[in-house]
Amino acid sequence: MIDEAAMVVENEFKALVIADLHLGIEAELRQKGINIGSQTEKLLKKAIKCVKAAEPDVIVLLGDVKHAVPKISFSDRKEVPFFFAALAEYAPVYVAKGNHDGHLNKLLPEATEPEWKPKHEIHIKSAQGFLLDHVGYTHGHSWPSQDLFSAKYILVGHNHPRIRLVSPSSHYTSMKSVWIRAQCDYEAVKKQYPEISSWGDPWVIIMPAFNEICGGVTFNSAKKTLLGPIASKLLRLEDMEAYLLDGTYIGKVRDLEE
Repeated sequence: MIDEAAMVVENEFKALVIADLHLGIEAELRQKGINIGSQTEKLLKKAIKCVKAAEPDVIVLLGDVKHAVPKISFSDRKEVPFFFAALAEYAPVYVAKGNHDGHLNKLLPEATEPEWKPKHEIHIKSAQGFLLDHVGYTHGHSWPSQDLFSAKYILVGHNHPRIRLVSPSSHYTSMKSVWIRAQCDYEAVKKQYPEISSWGDPWVIIMPAFNEICGGVTFNSAKKTLLGPIASKLLRLEDMEAYLLDGTYIGKVRDLEE
């Protein structure tokens, strides 16, 4: 979607995909001396705006719905079920669990408030990801199911990709959230999955974080360390491309390095 860290995927049906909500990250920031109020209502309002614009058949959350690890925080018990229930009023919700999503099943609306039943179902999937309508979805922090490589596209989160733009005079710099697109390296995938039987030659799209205060990996930094086995081990890094949230193609990442 234009100017939003949200993607619409349309095959047989339409899916709205967002990644890395990190609900409750404000508590960690407060411990570091950065005092901001809860962002959950703001994020929900933004998510519902995207839902209403896209009118999807399903909503996919690509992991790290909550932020606190390994525990469930006090705010999680209130805000996460509320967020789930609000989205599930519009369409079924599918979640690929991220590294911050321990005990997420305990935060489903019906688990916290038995009488509180959303209009549509909420499906919590494993960290290995899942195929839905011929597209692969996974958070990106763990090795994915080999089934995902039969798809033409695999969508992941986890890295919160950004690009640092510097003015010609070097007096002004700007950090921009971006979409990253790269193709899988067949030899690398085959090495990890020697029994793989179906190869779709997939493109991987690394999604920007929906929560703007998460920080992330600066992909055009010479000191970058890509997170997770997909980004760090299975992609053809030399052809990796970057796009701004409005869809503007800004070039191959290798040509943007500082």
